[in-house]
Amino acid sequence: MNQLYHWTGGRDREAEMNWVKLFLVLVVLLIGYADLLTTNRILELGFGEANPFMHLAQTWFGVWWLIPKLGFTFVVMALLWRSKNVYNIALVVAFCSTPVINNLLLIAGAS
Repeated sequence: MNQLYHWTGGRDREAEMNWVKLFLVLVVLLIGYADLLTTNRILELGFGEANPFMHLAQTWFGVWWLIPKLGFTFVVMALLWRSKNVYNIALVVAFCSTPVINNLLLIAGAS
């Protein structure tokens, strides 16, 4: 296997890492969608938006506040795709999941 890796110049590992990177970037999209759903549920329960930037977007855009939210999600996805370090991408994905976890805890506590 080491000889194959040597002969291909490491391309097999690069291709494998590209699949991992694609998976992680798509997970960011799913997390962004989950954040939209859970935030809408929290707003229905009468809570407010904790993120000051999204609160401002909700104030300015009303029901269309999801446009800047999705725009930010796509910017994060593009920046992550440019990264060469899969471990850093995984760290950012974990960080992006924290608002969704917090929203789920708030929803569970309100039920």
